[in-house]
Amino acid sequence: MTRLRNFAANGLLLVAGLGFAVGLAEVALHAWSPGAGFGAAQELPWMRGAERAELFTVDPEFGFRPRLANDVFDAHGTHRNEYPLPKTPGRMRLLFVGDSVTARGRIVAALRDLYGDADFEYWNAGVESFNTLQEVAFYRKYNAAIEPDHVIVTFHLNDYETTPIAFRDEDGRLVVYALNQSSREVEPWLFRHSYLYRLWLGRVRGDGGDFQQVASETEAALVELREVLDASDTRLSVVVLPLLQRPQKWGRQQVRARQRILAFLEAEGIRHFDLFPALEDALRDGVRVQEAPGDTWHPNAAVAEIFARYLSNAGLL
Repeated sequence: MTRLRNFAANGLLLVAGLGFAVGLAEVALHAWSPGAGFGAAQELPWMRGAERAELFTVDPEFGFRPRLANDVFDAHGTHRNEYPLPKTPGRMRLLFVGDSVTARGRIVAALRDLYGDADFEYWNAGVESFNTLQEVAFYRKYNAAIEPDHVIVTFHLNDYETTPIAFRDEDGRLVVYALNQSSREVEPWLFRHSYLYRLWLGRVRGDGGDFQQVASETEAALVELREVLDASDTRLSVVVLPLLQRPQKWGRQQVRARQRILAFLEAEGIRHFDLFPALEDALRDGVRVQEAPGDTWHPNAAVAEIFARYLSNAGLL
């Protein structure tokens, strides 16, 4: 009996010691690198601002999404506009879907200037920092209610992403992590509360994530969107945006992403338009293409006009 008590006591001491070591490691990792994703994810720090906290909300289906029915977004997840919800006979309703490039509206505005309003309505469902999985889920749950005739998805080379993890921190700020691996392989509660878990994900499960798995999920979402739109006889077009700098400066990841998305769209027979040739023409002509110096993601008004003319000549509408 004495041996049994000693064994139990030693077991409790071992558990307590392990618990203390784990707690100490958590504190040390938090102090050493607060907010770190350790290769498992990358935080989107611009989401922490007060304005973002008011505009976005945590949603398990999307990670995060915009708050609806306010001054920015209507109840259907599109930016407020002057069009009535009942459709006007003879006018094609265009719905633009994408991330911050779509949300900021420069290409949409350039197309509207080019085509005019007589035959088209221009609805914008762009959401800052959304990826393709979020966009498709958002369309199905909210955007589809406006019954578009043509959905135009803007695909950026960083859209090969899975559903992010989002939560409110102790100060009520919105915190968003873009995962480098499938969200189905991640336990959200542990990711939020444990730095050791993030470290394990990033190091043991593979630093840098699983691009192939994440890309496959993204492509499956596009196939899903095509099937949904086919069922309602709605046209789908995908516009592939290039990185806004000279191709010689592109990283291997951007080159691989562009090659993969174009090969996928071609193999699936999904109608698509590659803006890379238009970018090359603009750079050759000395046009400044970046919204802000060093911003390789967001086009300025000048190159947006070039993109719109290119899309028009290619028959987008």
